[in-house]
Amino acid sequence: MGFGLPDGPWYGFLVVALVTAGMCAAVGGVLYEPQLARGLRRLARRISPPPEAPADMPIERIARNARRLRAEMATLSSGTPAARRESIARAYDDLLVEACRALDVPDTLSGMPPGAERDSERLHVEFELEAVGLRLSA
Repeated sequence: MGFGLPDGPWYGFLVVALVTAGMCAAVGGVLYEPQLARGLRRLARRISPPPEAPADMPIERIARNARRLRAEMATLSSGTPAARRESIARAYDDLLVEACRALDVPDTLSGMPPGAERDSERLHVEFELEAVGLRLSA
């Protein structure tokens, strides 16, 4: 007793159908290779977990950027547009908040509306950060 090929009326049809399907798959794979590759990449992105979010910025880089923006804020001329002044102040405040998070200093700046109160709170946060060793002056 051995394993032989099956016999029957459908055997020839099955062989022809399988050979034809194999040839179509080979030719289609060659002709549609870019679309297949794009589809496989899309499938891989769906299946694989998303990459981990990058860790927070290193404190050295936060300090360097904060010093640069602080110096820029101090040297703005009176003719500087208000939008530019506000965007620099917001970027500086964002860096101060990030520094607070990195150094475990209480963040009292992030919820405040723009104005004199926020400006005085910025000075307070700068003082707190310098108290824990972050040098903000150039």
